[in-house]
Amino acid sequence: MHEFSVTKSILDLCVQEAKKNGLKRVRKIVVKLGKFTGFSAEAISYYFTHLEAGTACAGARLVFEEIPIRIKCPKCGHEGEIEEPVFVCPECGGERINLVSGREFYIESIEGN
Repeated sequence: MHEFSVTKSILDLCVQEAKKNGLKRVRKIVVKLGKFTGFSAEAISYYFTHLEAGTACAGARLVFEEIPIRIKCPKCGHEGEIEEPVFVCPECGGERINLVSGREFYIESIEGN
């Protein structure tokens, strides 16, 4: 259900930016989505199709670009991607790793005319 509120926020922001920039219609929205956010691109797309009607974003294409989970180990210096949010260094087994990326969630660009 968190996806509903973030989808509404995406839509509201895009409508606001379209108006501010003189766009009558938004055609494409690129969203950066960190893998660690837990948000589902499919759920956001689903809610978007139900919210977009009657707005400048009606018919816009949502494009998601996933940002992987990257960690850095202060113990051994290893930096790399991990698939699952299991925070143990794959090199040395250190348990105090730093999250470098994967929490991001933002609109990268809006295209329209």
